[in-house]
Amino acid sequence: MIDIQTKIHDKFSIEFKVGFSGREDIKVDHFDVNSWIFLPNGLDINKSTYSKDRFFSDMKSNVRLLTPAFTLKQMVDGEGSPIHHVRKALETWLSEPTQDHLDEFEFQLKLFASIFKSSIRNESANIMTHADDSLTYERCMVYADDVSRVLQAFRRLRDLVGPNHEETLTKFGFADEFISHQAGIRTMKVLEAISASNRHELKDAYKALADMLDDEKEYKTERGYSHVVNDDRDNNRRLIYRHSLLKKYIESALFLKSNTTQDGQAVKQISFSLAAGLAMMVYLMVTMPFQKYLGNYPSLIFFILVLFYILKDRIKELTRWLFAYQLKDKYYDNKTVVNIKDRKVGWIKEGMDFITDDKVPEEVLKLRNRNRLEADNKLLDEKIILYRKRVEIDNAVLKNQYNYDFKGINDIIRYHINYLTKKMDNPESMVTSLDENHQLLTLTAERVYFLHFVLQFKWNDQVEYKAFHVMVNRDGILDIKTNEQ
Repeated sequence: MIDIQTKIHDKFSIEFKVGFSGREDIKVDHFDVNSWIFLPNGLDINKSTYSKDRFFSDMKSNVRLLTPAFTLKQMVDGEGSPIHHVRKALETWLSEPTQDHLDEFEFQLKLFASIFKSSIRNESANIMTHADDSLTYERCMVYADDVSRVLQAFRRLRDLVGPNHEETLTKFGFADEFISHQAGIRTMKVLEAISASNRHELKDAYKALADMLDDEKEYKTERGYSHVVNDDRDNNRRLIYRHSLLKKYIESALFLKSNTTQDGQAVKQISFSLAAGLAMMVYLMVTMPFQKYLGNYPSLIFFILVLFYILKDRIKELTRWLFAYQLKDKYYDNKTVVNIKDRKVGWIKEGMDFITDDKVPEEVLKLRNRNRLEADNKLLDEKIILYRKRVEIDNAVLKNQYNYDFKGINDIIRYHINYLTKKMDNPESMVTSLDENHQLLTLTAERVYFLHFVLQFKWNDQVEYKAFHVMVNRDGILDIKTNEQ
């Protein structure tokens, strides 16, 4: 199946997190994602001003494994739990301290921290979604107990390391600081969600969660970990920077090695060579009779040969274009091979083209949802980009990697809109009105543009569509809405 999550990553980039989950009974799965991007005509985006290289520079993609799914309880219970894998890797390294065993222990630390981040995010989100539910108190108390159990179970492993293994303790500290920071972020969001309630039992839950945060802050201070300090901008600036580094360090365990090349290069070069050969053959077939019968007129032959040479060149370019057009649907612009350790787990192909309205499926235009004025406005002339992506996943390779059965991969795509904003008008415009006393008022109104994304997902004979409407101005992205909002 295919799952997508969309958010504003920063003022000038949209993040599409697309998850591709393979089927357990199928060795190799294929997925297709087609994206139609509708851009306002006034942005002056077209084939001449927005090349493929420019587009792929703006459309950045990172591929990573789907995080294994565990609840907070499951993280420390049983032999298949993440804490068990960390302990086993640590014991193996202590009994045989080789570099390979140290690397495996470091990897299990990173994976444990990544799973904790995913688990606590899901369980805190469940509380926030049902903040007014009668079971909120019980959920909060179970959450507080489960988070404390995971943190304590993980931190007990530090005693197994011993004080003489400084490098190992440093790596352990990175993971410990990261999960402590995640516990603080998610618990603070839960507090925000329940703080408005007047129910007495939720005030007790609020206090229990706040006490847990106090304990964590005290622990961070003892360990020398970074934490928020009220009214200390320098400290908090360093905090953001450090946790950005920690996030990249921890999540590097899930990111996959990739190598991107142009797709179908050999076939394209062969087709272009055939085009050149065909053009040369036509040239020789046409010019040889003239040389035979006009041999006494060298000047005339000279001009005829030059003329047919020009025609030969045009024939070659036309034939190249016809070959390329026929290959366009079969081959893409880029192909990225994805590997785990040195084993190929699959590939991702992507292609981009400008297309016209008549090439857009009716279902897509319906989801674009043009209003009557947009549809009737002959000057609208939206520019449409078709961004195609095809994904292959080898499910057999994903199984039993690093003691886990990974279900698939995440393709994290960030589309940077900086270039699109270059020709936007001022973000604010002045409008006038009358107040209740008929006095003139001058008001400020935002000037906005809309970028429309319609995505089609195809897998296992299933087709699904999603539509996103992005409100932007020259200062950046303002909002993202779906058709359901």
